[in-house]
Amino acid sequence: MTKHLFNYCTIDWYENDMLAKGTTLRDFNKEFGLDGIEQFIYTMERPGKSYKDLTTGVHLNYWPYWMDFWLKKAKRLKQQFRNVIERNQYFRDAFSREEWLSVIRRNIGAGLTEAPEYMVWHVAEANNEEIFTWEFNYSDREVLLASADVFNSIADEIPENVTVLFENLWWPGLRLTDPRNVKYFIERIERKNVGIMLDTGHLMNTNARLKNEAEAADYVCRIVDKLGPCAELIKGVHLSCSLSGQYQRSFTRCVPANLDNALIWQHVASIDQHTPFTTKAAKQILDCIKPEYVVHEFTYDNMDELRAKLSVQLENSR
Repeated sequence: MTKHLFNYCTIDWYENDMLAKGTTLRDFNKEFGLDGIEQFIYTMERPGKSYKDLTTGVHLNYWPYWMDFWLKKAKRLKQQFRNVIERNQYFRDAFSREEWLSVIRRNIGAGLTEAPEYMVWHVAEANNEEIFTWEFNYSDREVLLASADVFNSIADEIPENVTVLFENLWWPGLRLTDPRNVKYFIERIERKNVGIMLDTGHLMNTNARLKNEAEAADYVCRIVDKLGPCAELIKGVHLSCSLSGQYQRSFTRCVPANLDNALIWQHVASIDQHTPFTTKAAKQILDCIKPEYVVHEFTYDNMDELRAKLSVQLENSR
């Protein structure tokens, strides 16, 4: 039986919005017949409010840029940060690989307080310039090898009965478009009870030629079919639509002069749209994969927006 979830993070903005409207997360689950939430836990401490009774999965913190730090590339690190303090803040007060591993362990510990069935771990690398130029310093294989090294270093922190699901992105790392790379990565993971969380929007972002949801569903299913035996590793799906091909073709491959966090966020959100599927293409994808978990994963400013997006996608995915 597939469990249907939605993504949630215990930030004051959402909590206050529910309080003002007199509703709760449990009400949302009951209203839509859902099985719980995948909780985003990006802090190093346990959430201010526990949703242990609703949490099926936990999405761990993610550093988009980390390879130079892990590989001790001091010169490249200096090019990315204005000073040591900025670098230290980015890596959560870690000055060394060992300290960063301790930070990751703390993040895992915070997630485990919610008693999840699974944890999500991103496998990708790109710095702030590369996401605009698309000229990446590291190959998929290099990112996969280093990601396996990082994960293996902290794998003992996660109880054996908690599944770890590695998530695909469209930047170097686990893109899922090459089954040989998927096999290469999984063979280097020194832990049982692992799998893949296939993010449909991220996978769609690897093909800028997709024009509609029907083409997107066919593309996702073709990629899954190409994975062969590795397709059995797909235990979960982050379900959302991202038809960003027009935008991907439109922006110039150069670093903006006024690069700041707001522009980076706008750029990433324009590529990775996180909108609901509005056709039965959603059901086609799920029928193809037959996952244990489906997370209806959207960006939303308030709970009314979440309700509207859930209504549309659930109608087209069941």
